[in-house]
Amino acid sequence: MKKTLCITLSLLFTLALSACGKADSPAPAVSGSNPSNPPVVSVPDVGSQQGQSPSSCTFDPALFGGKLQSCAYAGNGTLLVLADKLYLYDTGAATVLATAEAPLRDFEAQAIDGGYVLTGMGDSGMTAYIYDSSLSLNKEIAVDELLQGDFVVSETGGVAASTDGKKLAFAALGGLYLYDLESGSLTTLLNVAQNAGTASIGISMLNGAAFAQDNSQIVFYGSGNSIPAVNGEDSFSIYGSIAVDGSGLKLTKPSAYDMEEIQSSASRLFFPQTFTQADGTLFWIDRATGSTNTLSFSTNGEGKDGVYSSEHGDYVATAVLDGSLTVRVYDVASGELVATEVIENSDPTYFNRIPRIYLLDGAKTAVVVLGGSISELDTLVSTFSFGE
Repeated sequence: MKKTLCITLSLLFTLALSACGKADSPAPAVSGSNPSNPPVVSVPDVGSQQGQSPSSCTFDPALFGGKLQSCAYAGNGTLLVLADKLYLYDTGAATVLATAEAPLRDFEAQAIDGGYVLTGMGDSGMTAYIYDSSLSLNKEIAVDELLQGDFVVSETGGVAASTDGKKLAFAALGGLYLYDLESGSLTTLLNVAQNAGTASIGISMLNGAAFAQDNSQIVFYGSGNSIPAVNGEDSFSIYGSIAVDGSGLKLTKPSAYDMEEIQSSASRLFFPQTFTQADGTLFWIDRATGSTNTLSFSTNGEGKDGVYSSEHGDYVATAVLDGSLTVRVYDVASGELVATEVIENSDPTYFNRIPRIYLLDGAKTAVVVLGGSISELDTLVSTFSFGE
């Protein structure tokens, strides 16, 4: 499932204000199907929020025009919000810091030193847009044209940016590539056609990648096959790593775990399972050390309706859809369930698709968005606090 990020109310006249912060009680659940009478939660005065740290959060939909569709983490409590335009929004100060024309209607975003990398499927296939911190577009890259015959098909993790903003990694059908943004050089790190792999596992396809260990390594996932071939064996999920100089390839077949995507946070990489195979666990890798871990959810099968990592990676949320939405938030380090929130609405259409959930680590606030991708519905937002 493709999860990119933070959305809210639709047309400007239907927007309601949602305040989020470290409150003793959560904001009320989204309710009411009449767009002329949406739920209203008071928002602190914008001026009083100036200079406030990311330990507080205010989400004010009235600052954005048109139907809000999606958001992305932008670092230090800021969000990239997609509505009629692309907005850079400070949740601590409740202020729009910059705007730009939206390059895509759906995208993945990565914060880098001095700016942002937005990626998504455009008219010419996968495209990467490099912005500075003021949302001025510095560079546009047609990735599939650059790869000359290979293609990036995954919108989540198909293009990875190094945190220093100097390199991009492309996980494509035919291999793994490293692109130097300063020199414009492209290096092939793994070539599936040339039997990339180890002595026991061959790579058959790559689906996603991320930089790790201070940008010296690239962690990736995809599918592979046993070497030598095993009669009747289908391809299976794999994950691995390789140094940016092409050395030290490592591959692992996780036992009975079918990876659907890679979610990159500042400190951890999360690999949610394919929804048909979800068994209530979440595999993750420490981005600094490369160590591997598993988080166990409260119930078997939890995760099939969505898994959502926080910006820093300290927390993970799950969605459970059953005529309403139950959101559970977990502390990744301890494995503790820290919050459970039930969201209801009289219109069941909102619960026919997985929601979008965004967790702000510093403010310990969850922003839950329903209907952002359904054009005929007004987007509804609910916020609640979690943790201490």
